[in-house]
Amino acid sequence: MQKNADIFNRLDYFLGPALLTDKESVSYAELEQRVAEHALEIEQQCINERGEPCLAALAFENNIESVVNYLAALRAQVPLLLIDPDLNIDMKKAMYEKLGVSIVLSGKAIMQIAPWPFHNTQKPIASSKAKAALLLSTSGSSGAPKSVMLSRDNLISNTNSILDYLPIEQADCAITTLPLHYSFGLSVLNTHLAKGARIVLTKHPLMSKEFWQLFREHGVTSLSGVPFHFQMLQMLRLERMELPQMRYLAQAGGKMSPDLVEHFEGIAKDRDWTLYVMYGQTEATARMAYVPPEVLSGARDSIGKAIPGGRFEIREIGTSELIRSSDQAGELWYFGNNVMLGYAKAATDWTLERVPQQSLATGDIAEWTDNGLVRITGRLSRFIKIRGKRLQLDHIEQAMQSISKDILCCGEDDMLYVVNAPDTETTHQYLRESLGLHPSLYQITEVTELPTLSSGKIDFQKLLTMCNKREGE
Repeated sequence: MQKNADIFNRLDYFLGPALLTDKESVSYAELEQRVAEHALEIEQQCINERGEPCLAALAFENNIESVVNYLAALRAQVPLLLIDPDLNIDMKKAMYEKLGVSIVLSGKAIMQIAPWPFHNTQKPIASSKAKAALLLSTSGSSGAPKSVMLSRDNLISNTNSILDYLPIEQADCAITTLPLHYSFGLSVLNTHLAKGARIVLTKHPLMSKEFWQLFREHGVTSLSGVPFHFQMLQMLRLERMELPQMRYLAQAGGKMSPDLVEHFEGIAKDRDWTLYVMYGQTEATARMAYVPPEVLSGARDSIGKAIPGGRFEIREIGTSELIRSSDQAGELWYFGNNVMLGYAKAATDWTLERVPQQSLATGDIAEWTDNGLVRITGRLSRFIKIRGKRLQLDHIEQAMQSISKDILCCGEDDMLYVVNAPDTETTHQYLRESLGLHPSLYQITEVTELPTLSSGKIDFQKLLTMCNKREGE
C-alpha cells in the first residue's frame, strides 16, 4: 500500500472491510462506489453555473452515511462544515447563517436551506494558495461563531505525519470512542482509512456493555481517548479485561496527569501494549506532538517532540526572541504543513483562496526539558478543554450576560468555574443543555472581592486559585 494515499481520491485499492457497525459491514470497494456516486450528486447540486461551490454542512454522526457524506463532499471539492449532532437548533441556525451554509447533507439527502452567498472576488495575493476544504468548530458544543479552515493539504499532511509515528497497520481495527466532528476523532478515521484498516462506528459509550461487545467481536486493536476516557478506563479496570488483539493506547485532547500516565504506562508494559501521549489543536488539523514511548517514563509531564514534518519554537512572551534554555518559559509556536488557513467568521472568509500559514501561536506557555522535549506550564488564552471539547471562557461569559452581567468564568481541564452567577435553574439549564456539561464538570461559586492586576483587569489566574481552594474545602 502506498504511504501517501489520498483517501479523498481513491479508496478501492484496499481489500476487505472498511466500516463496521452492529448492523452492517461496508468493504473498501463498496465504500468507494458509494462515495464516487454521492460525490457526483453533491457536485451537481452544490456547484453553481459559475463553477463556485457553496458551503455544505454535516452533523457528523458515528455512522456509515455520515462518513460517506464527509468523503464525498471532499471528493467533490465542496467545502464542508462539520458540526456536533447534539448542537441545539438555535446555535446550529446561527452558525449556518453566519458562515453562509447553503446545503445540509443528511443521510442520502442533499437539502438546500439558503441560496449561494455573495462571493468575495478579491484576487489572491500569491501564486501559492489553498482553499478551505473543511471547517471545524474550535468550541465544542458552545457554538462560537468561528471555525478553523483546513485545506486538503492540511488533512493529508497531518494524516501522513501521524502514520509516521503511530504503528497503524492494514490489519488493525479502531473504534469510535470520540465524535467524528472533533479533530482527534476525525484523525483516527483518516489515518485508518489511509492504511486500509477497519473502523468500528458506534454511538455506544465507553462505559456500556454494548461497546465492549463490539470491541471484542471485531478484534479492535487500539483505543484512543481524551483524559476523561482514561479516567473511565481506570474505573473499568482495563488491566483485567481480556483484549487479546489490543496493541496500543493513544491519548490527546488535554493534559493527562503524570499519575494517570504512569498508571497506563504500567498496564501497557504488563500487557505488551504501547502508550502514546500526544498533543494537538484543531488549528493544526489534529496532532502537533507526541512522546516517544521509549522515553515516556522520564517525560510523563511533557508533550514530547514535534510530529514528523513539524517544528516547535518557544518565544519570549510579547516578543519574537527565541528561548533555547530549559530554565525559562515562553509562548509555544508550532510550524508545519498541517497549520490551518485561518478562521472563518463569515461567508466571505471561506470563499477566498489563501496563502497557507504554516505557523501557529498555540497560546500555551511552555518550556524545554533538559532532554529537548516540550513541557506545557500554562495558557495565555482563555480556553479550557472539558472531555476533549474546547470551551472559550470569554464566549461563555458573553452568552450568559442575559442571566447576569456580573458573571465571570475560569477553569482548568475538566472543570469550569462560573463565578457570581445566580444559582438558579436558568443557569444550570444553560450549562447542562447549551454547553452539554454534566453537573460534575462545573461549579457555581461566589467571590465578593475579585482579584485584579495592576491595570485594574481581573486576575484570572488568582481567581482560579481561589476557586480551587474553595472546591477543596
